[in-house]
Amino acid sequence: MNYFSICDGIGAAHSALLPLGFRCVGISEIDKHCNQLIDKKFGFKNYGDFTQWRDWGHIDAEVVLAGTPCQSFSALGNLQGTRAPTGRLTLEFVRFICRNAPRWFIWENVPRVLLADRKRLWRYMCSQFSDRGYSLAWQVLDSQYFGVPQHRRRIFLIGHLGSPTGAAKVLFDPETLPIFDAEEQTTAQADSRTAPLGHYTDGGKRSRMVTHTEQHYTRYRQNNSTVGTLTCQVDGGIEQITRLVMDGNRVRYLTPREYERLQGFPDDYTAGHSDTRRYKMLGNSMPVPVIRWLGQRILAVNREITSQSKAG
Repeated sequence: MNYFSICDGIGAAHSALLPLGFRCVGISEIDKHCNQLIDKKFGFKNYGDFTQWRDWGHIDAEVVLAGTPCQSFSALGNLQGTRAPTGRLTLEFVRFICRNAPRWFIWENVPRVLLADRKRLWRYMCSQFSDRGYSLAWQVLDSQYFGVPQHRRRIFLIGHLGSPTGAAKVLFDPETLPIFDAEEQTTAQADSRTAPLGHYTDGGKRSRMVTHTEQHYTRYRQNNSTVGTLTCQVDGGIEQITRLVMDGNRVRYLTPREYERLQGFPDDYTAGHSDTRRYKMLGNSMPVPVIRWLGQRILAVNREITSQSKAG
């Protein structure tokens, strides 16, 4: 199957889907640093500014993925919803899908998007997709249950054109759902290359910095436990608490390489950019293992639907 990636960022879609046999027919991204990285690693055609999609002509893709900007929907953002230019990109995504009619689409954002614009945005999205003929299913997925020890809850909306149950089969087949059992999850993290972040323990001594951390959601980590949601903010503020870890008896920030591991990328995937830039690019990305799981499910369901169609 082929795919098109909107708001491509640093290419979580490519790291997830190319090993599964998917083929990329193009991307849309305007960040120059992300584009430098993707061009160097993959060389995919970049259609550029997504607001100009009407000038592109028909995009012939079986799967379209998008993680449209979440700043205007996030609690850490301005909560302006679709009044903000970044928020309006979600509306453009809806129009793009309805115009190009790919067989499948995957859309990702923060769970708070369900409440955006007094819940009108979500109702609008579902009604537009349904009117176009898509079956829909959505679920909040947390990357910590996909083998990376990062607590990152994101809503994923799946659309399928052609089968009333296609989207639901991707997300809700009980035999393929990710691990939620605590003991099994610990084993999955231990087997993951994202786990070796150092042994985090305060050794009975808590510095002033750790005490400050505890006062803000107690987000420091101990004993290789799951870290908080990585963000793209590196200029200070309460969101920086998610980047603090205990390493022996000292407090330190996660390194860019650890950010890569926590998002499921290979080590040094973003090397060649400044640490500040790497934090921002990685904090904006989707987790690779979650996208890979969705890709596997789409392939499996697509085969099942095609087989049933031929048999019928």
